[in-house]
Amino acid sequence: MSSMAMNFNAAIGEKMRARWLEVLFVTGIGIAILTLPVSAFALQVVDVVDGRTVPVKVSLKELNRISMADGARIDHIWGAEDRMHVEADKTSGQLFVRVIGDKPFSLFVRADNGETYTLLAAPTDIPAETVFLRPPYHSNQSRNSADRALPFIKRIERLMTALGGSALPEDYSPRAAAEIIPLWEEVQLERKTIYTGDTLTGEVYTVTNLGQDEMLLDERELRLLPGHPIAAIAIDKHRLRAHESTDIFVARLVRKVQP
Repeated sequence: MSSMAMNFNAAIGEKMRARWLEVLFVTGIGIAILTLPVSAFALQVVDVVDGRTVPVKVSLKELNRISMADGARIDHIWGAEDRMHVEADKTSGQLFVRVIGDKPFSLFVRADNGETYTLLAAPTDIPAETVFLRPPYHSNQSRNSADRALPFIKRIERLMTALGGSALPEDYSPRAAAEIIPLWEEVQLERKTIYTGDTLTGEVYTVTNLGQDEMLLDERELRLLPGHPIAAIAIDKHRLRAHESTDIFVARLVRKVQP
């Protein structure tokens, strides 16, 4: 194996190495805090159509993950070989891409559904990025036993671990849902993505400290966010300096379930 390939594989291992996320559970087991391992990627959900070019943002300096949002597997990728290093995860059917240079380039992704998607990748100075490709016919008709067979608390743990790691929760449908949520003065809370499942939904928010002083965030202060009842909530970073942002992950009940 070349030294370049070894360095690339080492980078994948570093990015996929778990960090720990404290999750406040507010249902089923009462109020309790559990610590779950997650990985760290940002997230895009991109609607794709066979034969149409769609733009995507990719990290200029860090690793990027490309995956299908409908559960299909990516079986081939090609493009300008001098613009990217690619490593395929054959187990999950997703790709890890590190770009070379800062100029936009095209790449082609073929999924095992037989379709090929053309992406116009724009290298940007952003953290590690996950790009979910969502075909127009995507639905979750298959979601059933995989999630409902798990105990209630395990379902929440599974969802929160995926949200914290910017992974697509199995048997959940993602959709972009950008909306500013009124919260407190000198705080901006923006909902970014909703994942819809059979008994739970997951939501990802970004909170920004608009003030000049350091801010300390606590999950208990966010338990009354409007919407369906909250089952669990986690804050990625609890202390925010002036104008700093962090992510918040929320699991909600969408119908009555038996814990």
